[in-house]
Amino acid sequence: MLENQCSADAFNADDQWYDVVRRADKAVIYSFPAEGRYLVYRVNGIVSLRPLLEEEEIFTLNGFMQFAKRLGYRVTPPSDIIIS
Repeated sequence: MLENQCSADAFNADDQWYDVVRRADKAVIYSFPAEGRYLVYRVNGIVSLRPLLEEEEIFTLNGFMQFAKRLGYRVTPPSDIIIS
């Protein structure tokens, strides 16, 4: 009897890849290695992917606010009174 001896440590990191798959027809649009950091984004329906440089960071607004607080800035919400 043949047993499946596949385990997580049986694979080398060089062998692990991720695929960007289009749901409509299940076509693989792009593949990239599991190692490293990548930015995946979509503009006008076109999916693009590129590796992030070592010095690049991605911030959401919430992430930026937390970062500013850690640096010692006081973040205050806008006033309820908005002059237009």
